[in-house]
Amino acid sequence: HYKELLTHDETRLAGISGLLHQKINEGDLPTALKLAERAFAINPRNEDVQDALLKLQSTEEDWEGAASTLAAKSRYGRMPKDVYNRRNAILSYVNGQEKIAAGDKREGEDLILSANKDCPALVPAAVAAARIKIENGERRAANRIVRKAWSSGAHPDLAAAFAAIESDESSAERRSRFVKLLGKHREDPESRMIMAEILIADEDFPEARREIGRLADDDPTVRSLAIMAAIERGSGSDDSIVRGWLTRAVSAPRGKQWVCGSCQQVHSIWKPLCQKCEALDSLEWTATEGDERMHTSSVGMLPLVVAVPESSETRMESEPEEVEEENTI
Repeated sequence: HYKELLTHDETRLAGISGLLHQKINEGDLPTALKLAERAFAINPRNEDVQDALLKLQSTEEDWEGAASTLAAKSRYGRMPKDVYNRRNAILSYVNGQEKIAAGDKREGEDLILSANKDCPALVPAAVAAARIKIENGERRAANRIVRKAWSSGAHPDLAAAFAAIESDESSAERRSRFVKLLGKHREDPESRMIMAEILIADEDFPEARREIGRLADDDPTVRSLAIMAAIERGSGSDDSIVRGWLTRAVSAPRGKQWVCGSCQQVHSIWKPLCQKCEALDSLEWTATEGDERMHTSSVGMLPLVVAVPESSETRMESEPEEVEEENTI
């Protein structure tokens, strides 16, 4: 019946749309993509056709095609400007990453810098753009990029990029520089944990304890509890106290993660599409609902925080033995 509709000009779009949804239901996405492209050529103003084509292009990782469809959606007034800028930045960023991986470093970096310009708050693009500037020796530009992204919200990846701007600085210098970065987000749990980690590196354990405050009790997460373990160890507390904090950390909530706003799927790293529902631009940096717990595979991060001062400098411990039970270290 759908193929019969293709033979008449006035019903051709309906026939293509019907075949398109059949192919999607069958899982034949390459054919569905070709049908969506045909439907779009017939009526580029049709919102359902735009959405179907954009989703298929994104799923098939045709980032350049998706950017063209997104531009058409914006041009025909179907998308707010701020949403368009963010999604276009996402497509530019992932396209840039692929260009770099394929050996086209210059074009890839240009796309990433363009993505950061379109949406300064997009954390992955801001981090990548800052590292490009650092590699080019443009530390002031990298500093501006991180600060602008940070003004929209604290994030550990931004903190790591900010630290990389001055990789050879002393712990005291880093402490001073980060105080200025934290700014209006100074009381944010992420900011407090970052500053506590910096104070631990500077071996100022009393100040680190004041910085973390009651966060480990009021909002216990893997990271806040691991920081408390590091503070207790650095302060010379009994091993049983340190182990107590670490034991709590193993079964604690993970804190903020990349979570799909459509289906609540948790992602270990940011992705342009949700790995479950394949929605574009659906990941949010937020705490999960319910009682999301840490897996034992995450225990490997604890020694990165809990280091033993062996002299005037803090040295990292060797890797811990494999954990067999979730409630043991």
